[in-house]
Amino acid sequence: MAKINFDSQSPVIAVDIILEGERGTKRGIKVALDTGATYTMIPWEIAEALGYKPEISKEKVTLITASGVETAPVIEVKKIKFLGESIDNVPVVCHDLPPKSYVTGLLGSSFLRHFKITIDYLKGILEISRE
Repeated sequence: MAKINFDSQSPVIAVDIILEGERGTKRGIKVALDTGATYTMIPWEIAEALGYKPEISKEKVTLITASGVETAPVIEVKKIKFLGESIDNVPVVCHDLPPKSYVTGLLGSSFLRHFKITIDYLKGILEISRE
């Protein structure tokens, strides 16, 4: 079991993840843990830096954002690592969050569904395990 402390007064639980592309390229980003998001979401720039071409993805999803309804491509990222745990071949949505966001992406169910997750807001502790 791995755990981290988080600021329970913050509007989001912000965590760091490592993304790995097809050719072994790695990038770290700060994301919001979002148990309500179906997919993990990363910015276009990061997807391209990892060697992906989101614009040619055949799979798309519809997103409801503050600015309206948008369509975004889904790609499969070779690996996502979080708190020492990793999942291979994770479907992620490529979409940029607003510039003043606390984070650059979301860690959603496409990754989280593989773990037992405990969030203790009173103590500000997040734990994940493969139990």
